[in-house]
Amino acid sequence: MSLKKISATLLITILLLTGWGKTTLAQPAITAQVDRTSLSLDGQVQLTVIVSGEFSALPTPNVTGLEEFAIIGNSTSQQTSIINGQISAKGIFTFLLQPLREGTLTIPPITVAIDGQIYQTEAIEIQVSASNSPPPGSENVPSLAAPNGLDQQNLFVEAVVDNPTPYLGQQILYTFRFYQAIDFPINLGGRLDYQAPAFTDFWSQTLAQPQYTTQVGERTYTVTEVRTALFPAGLNEIVIKPARLVVPGGLFNPDVVLETDPVVVNVRSLPPGAPADFNGAVGQFELRAELDKNTVQVDDTVTLHLQIEGAGNIDALTEPDLPELAGWRLFESDVFTRLDPRDDQVYGTRQFERLLVPAQPGEFTIPAISFSYYDPQAEAYQTSTTEPLAVTVLPGEGEFAELAEPADPAVAELRELKPVPASLRTTQFFSLTNPVYWLCWLIPLLIVGMIYVFQTQRQRLISDTGYARRLQAKRLADQTLNSSAETNRDVYATAHRALLGYLSDKLNRPTTGLTTAALAEVLDQEGIERGLIERISVILRQIEISRFAPSEEAAAQSLLHDTRHLINDLEKFFKRHRR
Repeated sequence: MSLKKISATLLITILLLTGWGKTTLAQPAITAQVDRTSLSLDGQVQLTVIVSGEFSALPTPNVTGLEEFAIIGNSTSQQTSIINGQISAKGIFTFLLQPLREGTLTIPPITVAIDGQIYQTEAIEIQVSASNSPPPGSENVPSLAAPNGLDQQNLFVEAVVDNPTPYLGQQILYTFRFYQAIDFPINLGGRLDYQAPAFTDFWSQTLAQPQYTTQVGERTYTVTEVRTALFPAGLNEIVIKPARLVVPGGLFNPDVVLETDPVVVNVRSLPPGAPADFNGAVGQFELRAELDKNTVQVDDTVTLHLQIEGAGNIDALTEPDLPELAGWRLFESDVFTRLDPRDDQVYGTRQFERLLVPAQPGEFTIPAISFSYYDPQAEAYQTSTTEPLAVTVLPGEGEFAELAEPADPAVAELRELKPVPASLRTTQFFSLTNPVYWLCWLIPLLIVGMIYVFQTQRQRLISDTGYARRLQAKRLADQTLNSSAETNRDVYATAHRALLGYLSDKLNRPTTGLTTAALAEVLDQEGIERGLIERISVILRQIEISRFAPSEEAAAQSLLHDTRHLINDLEKFFKRHRR
């Protein structure tokens, strides 16, 4: 190696060892940015400060100069990387600011001290206008009086209902409110943990979660609401247990646990005078009916769609009673529910499908179908009625077909005479001692008997709807339970529909819409064994609890298995008692 190459190698080594080989040291940097530069007085602006450089300990920016804003929340995140032995870090500091006055406000330069040197950002101007409209999500928010117990606290929660004396099944609005003083920051890095009460003895549906500001005394609060629609399922006094909210405390402060007072609701019975077809629906509803086709052949199927639309407990609506349809077979099909919560009310549609099979041709009319409900606003029972539906039934393929004309007889041909045999005695193949002789008589009799049994069974299925429902109850229940595994539908709703549908078909009476206690009384009157009634009650209570509380998949599958086993045992009971 030449002397020049050795000298160059030594020079490069010395430069690397002394650090001169570094091109440029990464200088610390601090930047600030906002998500908006103009807002109303009741709005909020997010300030993000980013500090980056080669340091192991993350410096904290100084935001004490924010005198024209209230810091109502903050969070911090850090990113660290090591490249060629050098530590590079970046800290992201987020502040949620509430302006304290109108006009042109200034976010002053944000400073940070790194290795004895002060680095700072540029100042940012914010235009704040008067609050002329409510903030997003605050529509229809009433003006609030100071809740009992607030008393200038930094954080506060309360729970109220809009109607403490509802009717059975009438919607009430449960509102949880979280008050946070805008001049009291909380750690936005954690998540607020809202723990709703169990809402025992209620059907529940989560609604909107608006946020707005309100003035209470000399302090301004940001109010966050969680609204829940409740439908009471029991009578008399029901106590809603306290709701809880856990506010994260951050690195050096403990969590803050806030709890509301219990809420008492007194549920009234519905007034007397209910129509004969009333099944417990409360709200405002409209019933519509339509057929998927108005012309059908004998033994073909036509689908009857019954749709109930309106406001109320849509999930609990039961199928309207169908009139007697002579000459038709009826089979239950699917139930579809669509919810559309809006304006603090549960709206939606519930659609029932029935498969209708005509047994004879002709012109038929499906009579008007009615659905009765109690309207708490009008304080009266109302009935929605559909129009009659006309349907034409054509003969099935091959029915009343004309007999084919016989073929022309063939011209007889002259044939040669055969020689006379030695014996003219006829061979008696079908003698009385030959089993084939009797078999030829027995087979037609068996066919006639089978046709008679088939026609009798078919006629009974047509004329006796209850018998047809009992006969197909087990098969339909199994199909419903199997559909849960195939389509991943709600296991609890599937089990509920399968069990109540099976009991309804076997007993030939509606069972949906009844409370567990009322259903147990009906089953006892029907002579069902006490042990089976208790198992039915246990499963229905498990379904009711699980539909409104999270549960593991294993528990859901176990409940589905128990429901299937219970239906099998019920089927054995009904067979023993010829039902």
